[in-house]
Amino acid sequence: MSQLLTESQVRQRIPIGHSKYYELIGSGQLRSVRIGRRRFVTESAVAEYIERLDAESIGDTEA
Repeated sequence: MSQLLTESQVRQRIPIGHSKYYELIGSGQLRSVRIGRRRFVTESAVAEYIERLDAESIGDTEA
């Protein structure tokens, strides 16, 4: 089971700012869950986001 990560924990893994963090969540690029008033991101969602970035960068270099 994936661990739930806070905003600061996610931002330690992905070098983004506060605004970009919420932009990614709002656009659905970074999946999150809400528990009460707090929002968390699973480790697997972070891994999926990084994999998509990697795949996009590979596609950019092949063009």
